[in-house]
Formats: sequence, C-alpha cells, structure tokens
Amino acid sequence: MRVILALLASLAALLPSGGSWSQTSPSAAPGDSAAAISRLLSSTFEKPDSRLLLDPIVVEGKAALVGWLQGDLAGRAFLRENDGHWAIVACGGDALKDVSTLQRLGLSQAQADRLSAAMAAAEARIDPQRVARFATFGELVEMSGEAHTPANPQRH
Repeated sequence: MRVILALLASLAALLPSGGSWSQTSPSAAPGDSAAAISRLLSSTFEKPDSRLLLDPIVVEGKAALVGWLQGDLAGRAFLRENDGHWAIVACGGDALKDVSTLQRLGLSQAQADRLSAAMAAAEARIDPQRVARFATFGELVEMSGEAHTPANPQRH
C-alpha cells in the first residue's frame, strides 16, 4: 500500500495544474494513435534516470489500454481520445482488463469486449513475467481525463 501511495504522490507531483494528461493525435489511424499515446506517457513520466517502457499499446477506436513498466513500478493505463487529444482516464492493474471496468469508464459493451480481447491477445505475445508485473499497480485510480499540455513538451 505504501508503494501505491508513493506512486500516486509522484504522479500527482508531475501533473500540470488541472490534474490530467493528454496528447494531441493528428490522425485516427491506430499506428498514429499508438505513437501519440507513447509520446504522451513518455513526455509526462519518463526521466533521464527512469525509463518508461510501454508494451503493449492497444488502440480500439477512441480508447486504448497500455501496459507500462518504470523501474520497480508497473501497471496499465486506460486512455480516451476526444477531439484529437489523448488523455489518461485511469491507471490500475488487472481491473483495467475487465469488461465491466471498461464499461464503467464509459465504453459500450461491444467496445469493452473488443478492447479487453485485444489487450489479452497482445499480452499473450509478451513475456508472462512482464504481464504479471502489470497487476502490481493495485487499486484502480481514476483521473479527470481532461486535456492539457504534457509536463515535458520538448520531448515530443
């Protein structure tokens, strides 16, 4: 629990005023969306001494799930795209793979089914030890999901 609280405090310290993260996505193509999501997360959280590893990044329309590792920390992030901007809506562990959680976060049953299935397929192709680390984030933490400028815009 202390690790989760420390992580949340660290994340909150990185937030610009307004308390959310977003990145402009110039195109709706999944590859472009994955690149925009990667830029957003890297520019917000990566530090010279603490590299952020993002894999997998799964995009389903205007929603995405990302598995991430940074040092001893790991988890998943759920993002939404609105008006060309990607924003982090929630961070968590295994709960973000659940269709019911994705529906509670605003996806339709069909969207949640597709995103959950796509994430399961993507995670099946990577190291099971890495996937197991995603569960260590703990409880689901929801953000406002509002647009803003990343903390390190020069990293785009």
